[in-house]
This record gives sequence, structure tokens and C-alpha cells, in this order.
Amino acid sequence: MKITVFVEDFGATGVVRNAIAIAGRLAEDGHEVTLLAAKPEGVLRETVPAGVATAALLEEDSSGERKAVMRRAFRPFREFVTRERPDIVFSAGNHGHMLVLPGTWFLPCRTIVRISNDLHHRGRTTDATAWKQWRRRLKFRTILTLADRVVLVSSKLLHQVTALDPKLARKAAVIPNGVDLAMVEERAREAAPDGMFEGAPVVLAMGRLVRQKNFMTLLEAISIARQSTDLRLVLIGKGPLRAELLAKAESLAIADAVRLIDPVMNPFPLMKHAAVVVLPSWWEGSSNVLLEAIACGTPVVASRTAGNAAEILADDRYGLLVEPGSAEELAAALLRQVRPDAVRPGDRARAYDRTIALDAYAELVAGMVRT
Repeated sequence: MKITVFVEDFGATGVVRNAIAIAGRLAEDGHEVTLLAAKPEGVLRETVPAGVATAALLEEDSSGERKAVMRRAFRPFREFVTRERPDIVFSAGNHGHMLVLPGTWFLPCRTIVRISNDLHHRGRTTDATAWKQWRRRLKFRTILTLADRVVLVSSKLLHQVTALDPKLARKAAVIPNGVDLAMVEERAREAAPDGMFEGAPVVLAMGRLVRQKNFMTLLEAISIARQSTDLRLVLIGKGPLRAELLAKAESLAIADAVRLIDPVMNPFPLMKHAAVVVLPSWWEGSSNVLLEAIACGTPVVASRTAGNAAEILADDRYGLLVEPGSAEELAAALLRQVRPDAVRPGDRARAYDRTIALDAYAELVAGMVRT
């Protein structure tokens, strides 16, 4: 079949890494696959397998807020799918669903949407009004209604969808994110940047610089932890809160201990050499960063609300879980995880081998062929 996999761009995010892996597997199965992005930029474009075509809807430097970018991309997206006539359009991240679904109306293609984030966002107090909750439920009910098939990245999301509408949950399949163990092991052997891990233990965090990721609380936790141990923070990401985060570090008098860098193509040497990897998010779906960190064997700390983190870490057996709003609890967990008696992940990553997830996607598409 002819399959289009849609992403916002080729940036170093979990959504894009998963989309590339899924597209590659579908191409291996003999499908004609195009990885289509709204924007052409992103360091991961170079990692797309040779058997997968790439295309972009907008010109270089298509800046602006995500919603504005998606609005500008709507017409070229409609023109693309009308011209190329794919059998299946697969929306790989939440940001693309409200472009892909209306953009394929009245066209002879079927749609798959992959819901990779919590439906409620209840951990963020500034976004918990009754009106916003109602609007979010309406949005996801619309997505579930319009899509032919829905992929959910955790059983927690399935519970949320079932509570929203049991009938719509019937078209959903749970396929947790996976991690390419061999790739992580190989690429983690590459050299880390000179001087980055010399001296004090390094706490590593990755993600878009947005409220969801809860990096403000992380900065407060680093400030508290440094009262007893000389920790440093390396934060990898881009986003609208960059200036605010740097200002927060200055106000906490820890600016000299915080290094903020842009996303990199190969983050695994950084994960391998870090003392601890932290995922403090208010919400997630199923975090690639967490899976990649445990695949590197690095001690981890995650918030209890970060998607299926509690399931992955088996309630503190393979890493530590904290409440996302408590900087004190997060600081204590970080201090524990940089000590020799840190709770380590062992071989937990084997339970999330990416092959399991990719097999499930291949079977989902094969089932659509049969029907």
C-alpha cells in the first residue's frame, strides 16, 4: 500500500523518532512510505531510512506557533494527499490530528492517529479550568470519531478513552513505545562532548521547553539539592520557555550550574555519562527519553504523572518516582540517584524492545489491508 506518515518536522523529539522507526518498518514490509512533515527542518531527517521518501509542506524557516504552522500547512497537505492518493495517512503525534483528519475528508484513504499524550493534562493547575477540560474532551472525542483506527501508547490512555466513550474505545489499539536496544548501545559508545561531564555529577533532562515538561520545578530542585551536593544540570531542548528558564536559573543563583543546549542527533552518549536522567513532566503519554535512559543503564527519576512512568519503573523498582509539584521530593530523589546506592534500571529496557512495538504497527496496517 501507499502510506503517508505525518509529523510536524524532523526535529529530535520522541514523536519523530517513533515515526521514523514505524515508517522504516512499514517500508521493509513492502509498502510505499513517505514521511511527510509540515516543516522541512530538523536534525533527524538524516536518519530516515533509504527506503522511506521524505517531503515537506512549507518552506525553510517556517517559524511561528505550532497551531499557526498547522493552519498554514493545511492547504498544501490537502493538495499533497489529493495528488499522491495514499491508501493510509498516519498522524504520528497529537499536534497533527486536527490537520490530517479534516485534510483527508472525502478522499479515498483511511486514517490512523497515534495519541501519544495524556488527554486530561490535569497536573498543570493553570490549564485545569472546567472550560478547558471540556474543550479538550470535545477535541479528542472528535479525533476518535473521525479516525479509522487509533493507537494509544499506554493502557492509562485506554482507560481515559474508555471513560470518554466506551464505543469509540473499540477502534483503539494499545501499542506502548519501544526502544531500539542495539542502536542505543552502539550509539552510546560515541564520545560525549569534551568537558561536559568533568567535575560535579550531571543531571540530564530532555524535552521541549514548554510548561508540560515542568522544568521550572526541576530548576528549583537543583537549587535545593546543591545546598548539600555540587550538582550540575544539562537541559537539552528548544521551545518558548528558554528565556524564562534562564531567568529562573539566574534568580535561583544556579545559572553557572545550568547548561541549556539545542537538541542533538545522538543524545545517547550524554545519557550514558550522566549521573541521573530526570523526567519531571506534568503529563506524558509514553516517554522515549525514559526508555532510552534505562536502555543506557543510567539511574532515572520520573514524575508519577509522566504517562506510564510508574509502569515502566515498576513503582520504584527500576528508578524513583516523585510528585511533579514537589521540588523538595525531586531534590531528594536526585541526591539519592547520584549516590553509589542508586536504584538502577538493570535489564528493564528489554521489556520495551522496539521490535515488539513495530511488529504491532505492522499487524495493525496488515489488518487494515485485509478489511
